[in-house]
Amino acid sequence: MNLNSISLTETNVVTSSISHELNTPLNAIIGFTDLILEEESIEDIKAFAAIIKNNSSLLLDKIQKVIALNSLDYENEVFLEEVSVSVLLERSQDIIAKEFGRNKRLFSISCNPTEEEQSITVFSDKPKLEKFLNHLLLSAFYLNKEGQVFLSFNVVYNNGVKEALQVLVSEEQITNFSDQQSSFEEDVDAALSTLRFEDGIGINLAICHKISKKIGGHMYIKMNNNNKVISFELPVGNLYGANNISDKEINVLVVEDEPIHSCALDRVLGEYPFMVIRTSAHGFIAGAAERLAKTDIVIINEEIKDQEFKSSIDKLLKKNPGVAFLIEESCFCRESDIFIRHNNFFYYCRNSTDAQMRSSLDRVMKYRVKGVTNTYIQSLNAG
Repeated sequence: MNLNSISLTETNVVTSSISHELNTPLNAIIGFTDLILEEESIEDIKAFAAIIKNNSSLLLDKIQKVIALNSLDYENEVFLEEVSVSVLLERSQDIIAKEFGRNKRLFSISCNPTEEEQSITVFSDKPKLEKFLNHLLLSAFYLNKEGQVFLSFNVVYNNGVKEALQVLVSEEQITNFSDQQSSFEEDVDAALSTLRFEDGIGINLAICHKISKKIGGHMYIKMNNNNKVISFELPVGNLYGANNISDKEINVLVVEDEPIHSCALDRVLGEYPFMVIRTSAHGFIAGAAERLAKTDIVIINEEIKDQEFKSSIDKLLKKNPGVAFLIEESCFCRESDIFIRHNNFFYYCRNSTDAQMRSSLDRVMKYRVKGVTNTYIQSLNAG
């Protein structure tokens, strides 16, 4: 097959290209510094100094991006909210245009969404998605020598049901991308080895790849002799499915408008095999929990008095009867609230000590694993 496709699940070639990107300006700085020391002509010295200055700025930019890449390993929190894709893409285009304008580099993005495409929204971590799009467009700059790329986005349907948001950046305009989807393959090494990374695409792609995994998406690169395409897919209704989390990991959705990072809950959550996803009360009402591939535990730290909030709980229970709720006791009225009668509803106090918080979480874990008599932490220590 002439068409090569890359699923960015392995990044050895990307990593080696990052080393190349750092070494290129560094070698230029060292080389022209040596020439300056040997040169007597003032004009030549000025020319060499200008090259050193330019490569120093380039090297600093690369180092900052490598730091940004490594810092992503520590950004484990995800906050889901409803996001307008069109608005985010417009912001990213403005940011990139200003960036290249400052550097006096030509870069043209062609993006003409239809009215229907402009109304597309997804549930995602807005800051991370925006950062992803910024680096996606920075990567796209290196797809061709003219600095012009085509940007498009749409919703992929499966049997009439919305399946994923798809964002495409390509060297040449794509008219019928759906006809080419079947040619995507998981042949990573063969395809990556044929792609020549230049001057920035490696670091930016590595950042994109890492962010895409954190927000539950998947990246592809697709190449032939006539076109290069970077494709990103973000599930619409099956976020953080089997490809994103371990089978042993438990999805925990924390509902709170303002996270209280110094409380016992926040300190203790890290001791459990939880993938913690956060959303606001508005996000929960809008359907954040229903968009997840699975929701094992919902921790509610917002007052449950709005009927829409209760309806959202009811919808989630119908979709997933096994979900457990851990509710801060001041968030509902014990005398009137029907949730007290359900055996999968548990309660805790916001001012709990760490030990009390562990006890509350252990009760939830016992409910999830029937027949467990030890606390969760004790069972871990035992074996």
